[in-house]
Amino acid sequence: MIGAAIIAATAAPAGAAPTIPGSPSIQPPSATCFEFPYFGPKGHANFDFGNDIVRLLDERGIRVEGLAPMQAKPGNKGIYMPIGWKQDHIDPCNGVYYPGGFAINDVKSGHRAAIHDIYLRPDGAHAQVEIDGRPQGEQLVATYRLSEFAPYVPTPRPLEGGIGPKHWPFYVSPYLSRTVRRLTGIPLNEGAYLANLDAVVQYVP
Repeated sequence: MIGAAIIAATAAPAGAAPTIPGSPSIQPPSATCFEFPYFGPKGHANFDFGNDIVRLLDERGIRVEGLAPMQAKPGNKGIYMPIGWKQDHIDPCNGVYYPGGFAINDVKSGHRAAIHDIYLRPDGAHAQVEIDGRPQGEQLVATYRLSEFAPYVPTPRPLEGGIGPKHWPFYVSPYLSRTVRRLTGIPLNEGAYLANLDAVVQYVP
């Protein structure tokens, strides 16, 4: 269901309207975007960094910080994300939206990079990026392969009262690789394993 929603949420804006002879030349209106409710009332997701990523962060002395409502896990292990229709939604023009995010605080260099207001689309995770407080606009911060998680989206999670994939691998995007190298010197290679997303959407209290 999550995978299908990601695809459904990326509908392109409406195309140009046919020209009527003698009519004024005007730009056709774009598709109206609106918010669908999320899949269930509540749930959570664990975005757990790979062992190599945690090691690189620790060796550099970098601190991972949560941006509400997301929370950083102890020891730079990853991010905890509350999810559900109380805070998340689906935008048919932009993707599946998650508020909040996380920041990478490189104490050694004094640089701080924040990733927030995240949209999941078929090609990966897009987010607003700020570096040292300066907005960088929306960037593709991580990629994934639909074939690696879509079959597992409807996994029953009876002990947690919902459904969701336990295995959803994310990979380092070209932008993330370049930016991390430039700011910290850490050799974070494009396409390297970044993290796993374990998400469950709950339908019962």
